[in-house]
Amino acid sequence: MKTLILLNIDDQHMAEAEEWINKAIEADTRYGMMWHLGRDYALYAELNKRKSDQSKAKENLTKAIEILKECGADGWVEKYEKELAAIS
Repeated sequence: MKTLILLNIDDQHMAEAEEWINKAIEADTRYGMMWHLGRDYALYAELNKRKSDQSKAKENLTKAIEILKECGADGWVEKYEKELAAIS
């Protein structure tokens, strides 16, 4: 759901979207919600791509992959590894 919202956001609201993603990352970290944390890092990578920040997108997608591997979320890992390869 969050990804759909991000894909429909206009450029003037990017900073606000980034702020909310960072709040989600902080909360997920604080409460040990690792699967959500991985997905939020993937969402952050998508925002970075929208902002044309490929370096940050790779960094956040790599974090997402590492976290989701720990969760055993193989399908998501495979999806994001393909996305990472497309950025590189």
